[in-house]
Amino acid sequence: MQELEQTLFGFLENPPGSVDELVSRITPDVYERLKEAVALGRWSEEERLSPQQSEQCMQLIILYEAHNVDTEARVGAPLSSECGGSSAEERTITVRGSSYGDGK
Repeated sequence: MQELEQTLFGFLENPPGSVDELVSRITPDVYERLKEAVALGRWSEEERLSPQQSEQCMQLIILYEAHNVDTEARVGAPLSSECGGSSAEERTITVRGSSYGDGK
């Protein structure tokens, strides 16, 4: 966790001037640790992520992926058509007032 902590504290001590600078300061290792922290809901065995920390980590993950990860490999990317069968059900998911899918 040391590299993750150094990176996050670095953002506080020397805030990036742009989104590009922010993303350039996230290493692949920090990215993986952010994903792990969000997935587990913890920084470590003793320390849980607050809802605000979890949201901020997800925002960093999304920014990093938008600049560095192919669309198909991003967290939350849709499954390929090979994974869904004819019995697959499509649902409407509402995220902060935006609706996805047609619900049929």
